[in-house]
Amino acid sequence: MLSSPQHDPNPADHDDLLARYTLHSRSEILFQLRAIQKRKLLVNLDLLGSRQIIVTSVLMVNEAKNTLILDSARGDALNQELMSGKGAEFVAQLDGVSISFATGPVTWCKYEGLPALRIALPMSLVRLQRREHFRVPMPIANPVKCIVPSTADGDTDPITTHLVDISCGGVAIAETGGRLGPETGRILPNCRLLLPESDTITTSLEVRNSAQIRLPNGAFQTRLGCKFIDLPNDMAAKLQRFVMDIERARRNSL
Repeated sequence: MLSSPQHDPNPADHDDLLARYTLHSRSEILFQLRAIQKRKLLVNLDLLGSRQIIVTSVLMVNEAKNTLILDSARGDALNQELMSGKGAEFVAQLDGVSISFATGPVTWCKYEGLPALRIALPMSLVRLQRREHFRVPMPIANPVKCIVPSTADGDTDPITTHLVDISCGGVAIAETGGRLGPETGRILPNCRLLLPESDTITTSLEVRNSAQIRLPNGAFQTRLGCKFIDLPNDMAAKLQRFVMDIERARRNSL
């Protein structure tokens, strides 16, 4: 689902979508994890409460012992952080579908004589396709900025916008200076999302829809619904982590 400035997202939709694409069937969960193992796909372990992301792979799906064995991190410091008990977020891409779940505690083990990581098989996991990405609204009091390079001739100053909402598939951005322009179908290259407590995400945005919004003070705001273009996997993982953190915080506040 693309971000759209046409209407405000309904928080209830987030819960419905998250529930709809959460797998609870053990056989389905095992199928997804074994496919990731068989294809030797890269897996990101996003350390909770940290900016660190560990790239690993699935070595073994042990149904009998209810465990998942992963390759160890490259570096003692990262391994120690994994052992802290905070857990991590498991994120992988399988046929263009995001597979994610919270790992719970991570422990050491040996696999074929080499150090490895062990986690419990998840009771559930989220299987979210790009077209099914739900939007989360961004806070108004502390707006998150998106810096868009100017495309106007003779204008080298970047355009500072703020995020209206965000998903793993795109964003809605807005500004009141009139510099964005309403045209759809264009590509905005090298846009920088300044996410709080995270590394900057640089991506191209394709403008899919636009709207002119009249604000209470009488000013007009340009809002563009944009799709991410060729977002690198490492940045996609950071983005998904950010979106899921916002959604968890929102759900916990209900």
